[in-house]
Amino acid sequence: MSGIEVLIPILAVAGFWGAIILFVYMFFSSRHRERMALIDNRVDAKIFSQESNREDSLKLGIVAIMAGIGVFIAYLLDKSGLPGVVAYFTVILMFSGAGLVGFYYLIKNKEEKQDEV
Repeated sequence: MSGIEVLIPILAVAGFWGAIILFVYMFFSSRHRERMALIDNRVDAKIFSQESNREDSLKLGIVAIMAGIGVFIAYLLDKSGLPGVVAYFTVILMFSGAGLVGFYYLIKNKEEKQDEV
């Protein structure tokens, strides 16, 4: 490599790290501005609490398990003759969607039981 060709990897690496640094800076500066605005307006800052939300973890787990089952079923369909792209995309999306619907009904039943008490 000679001349301007040497600059390409240097600029690529510098641009990559520059973008990461800019993203981190913008994230923390905007978060700081939001918190200062809440303090100025005397608003409760509970939205920034770091409590873990069990329902979000459950939803992510159910969708991941269902997507894994979808990958396995798609693999079996691929081996049986269905084109691979069709098998993987459709089955993974169907099983992930079924996981989200199952989570919805699980939470709905939980909320109905809490309303009865």
